[in-house]
Amino acid sequence: MERVIIFNMLQLLVSLYAVRRGGAPERITAIALVIAALATYGLQRSFPSRFYNVEGGVLMIDLALFGVLIAVALHADRWWTLWVAAMQGLGAGAHLVKALNPDTLRVVYAILSAVWSYPIIVLLFLGTVRHCKRVASGSGDLDWSMQGQPRSAPISRGEHGN
Repeated sequence: MERVIIFNMLQLLVSLYAVRRGGAPERITAIALVIAALATYGLQRSFPSRFYNVEGGVLMIDLALFGVLIAVALHADRWWTLWVAAMQGLGAGAHLVKALNPDTLRVVYAILSAVWSYPIIVLLFLGTVRHCKRVASGSGDLDWSMQGQPRSAPISRGEHGN
């Protein structure tokens, strides 16, 4: 049980750091992670009966978080967001493994669904640190890939010579 408390404290500290010092991708990711964690604790089965069957409520939360992280990864001007989305996809995929093979050991299901949480927190922390360094160096740091780029005007038929 201590590892759960340690993880929760670590996630809370890193998320607070990301919200205070990070750019928009760091803040959105941190807030999404905290909301997903709180929702998971509210919907999880009691510990003795957890991981014997697919955790339907947790599956829905994991898929929603996966969607948010994919959206951030597709639009953010950050490398770490791609890894975070991929790891969340692997964690959410653990539910599929259990659904396809109900005989999957309880401990395997638990590890597959939770192990990715730790590197996700580490990547959020590293991403926030790198953001702070870029901002401190004065080089600036775009939050989103298309930020600051002019929108191209639609091309009319006359410009193609048709």
